[in-house]
Amino acid sequence: MSTPIFDPRIRPAALGLFCLALAGCVGGLGASAPREAIVTQSAIIVTGPEGFCVDETATRDDGATAFVLLGNCAAISSSRRADQPSVPAVLTAAISAPSDEGAIADSLGELDAFFRSEQGLALLSRSQDPETVTVLDTRIEGDMFLLHASDVSAGSVEGVQRDYWRAYLDLGQRITTLSVLALEDREVSEAESLATLRAFAGAVQAANAGLGDTAPIVAPAVPVEAVQPPPSGGLFNVGLFRRIFG
Repeated sequence: MSTPIFDPRIRPAALGLFCLALAGCVGGLGASAPREAIVTQSAIIVTGPEGFCVDETATRDDGATAFVLLGNCAAISSSRRADQPSVPAVLTAAISAPSDEGAIADSLGELDAFFRSEQGLALLSRSQDPETVTVLDTRIEGDMFLLHASDVSAGSVEGVQRDYWRAYLDLGQRITTLSVLALEDREVSEAESLATLRAFAGAVQAANAGLGDTAPIVAPAVPVEAVQPPPSGGLFNVGLFRRIFG
């Protein structure tokens, strides 16, 4: 099974920075860290709330899809003068390939049942094992689908808590997945994580207002047998399924 584009599996070396919300890890004055990344051939802008900057060493962009990681500006820039976020967390953004085949906004009512199915849980799991994931909460806010889950996979990302909040939304003809992963051994409430996710989503949406893809680069087709809808009635949009999990 291919690795989901939204799966926040971050290299241990990248997480060595995190430090990320600890002022004591910050050295002297250093170069400024970028507050935003412009990725994919659609020039999608990824930016976060105040205090979060782009970690360019953990960001990838192949033109069709992209993954961006954001952390504490002061830690990334090695500057005590740089801003620091109020919540000690790592943010990730994953951008799908453009396509006119399925959209989050058109399938909001189906996503809760899908992610609670065995197939959906397996796809949320970093080890592709549905037994490792628990969906704690889901909600719909506007054209976004929000999900709160816990993943106890043995391969879980080091340095972050097992629980995370995630948002799925459309940017033009691309699906964007935004995640908030609180740093381990830090006190971060569910309300703080959710507020950070909303602020993250708001910043990204505002930065990409009016976005449209005029000549979409359609991702290669996924074999039909690999993208069967979940067994709960088959209502889930197959095209959307391809785009999120292909």
